[in-house]
Amino acid sequence: MSDICKQDTDKVLLVEGDNDCHVVMALCAAHNVPEVFGIYQCGSDIGVLKRLNALIVRPNPPQVIGVLLDADQPSTENNSLAARWQSIQTKLRHYHYIFPTVPDVNGTIIQSQADEPKLGVWLMPNNQDSGMLENFCAELANPTALAFAEDCVQQARLNDITTFKAVHQSKAVIHTYLAWQDEPGYPLGKAITKKSLHPQTEIAERFTNWLIRLFT
Repeated sequence: MSDICKQDTDKVLLVEGDNDCHVVMALCAAHNVPEVFGIYQCGSDIGVLKRLNALIVRPNPPQVIGVLLDADQPSTENNSLAARWQSIQTKLRHYHYIFPTVPDVNGTIIQSQADEPKLGVWLMPNNQDSGMLENFCAELANPTALAFAEDCVQQARLNDITTFKAVHQSKAVIHTYLAWQDEPGYPLGKAITKKSLHPQTEIAERFTNWLIRLFT
């Protein structure tokens, strides 16, 4: 699935950025997910929701739309998952989707009550916790090494030698972990392909099973 980014087809997955796109492609390759959908990189969370709305209202909408979003809204840090879930429902309030009260832990899939696209939603990292793509990828890392990377980042913060925002700590941790691999510093998607991050994990299986259920 090396060439599916930026495609806009009858079955499309909307993602925030390039890292999301390449992580999805790497996991699909590792789990033999059928190549039946395209991925559209929207540039931001706001871009995803705008594109979602634009696809639903156009004269010939896609058959299926998947949405991949981080649950990391800084202004609501203590309840980012709930805030993100509410923002999606608010964006789609004029359509005929009935949302469950909370996201499905295995990835939400919703059929419209009218002639609108089938909709799937995955909130990073796991549909239960606030976080982002990097938190998801942390669950593919070696737990012992990841814990040490967390300790190193925390020590760096305590020594006042960091400048990253608190909401981005998971980014600092996962990239510290990747700096210790062979070869150091792979981007997230390539780290999965090269097995620095391990794709055969429970969270990866749940995610790829959601893609299969949604698109096939």
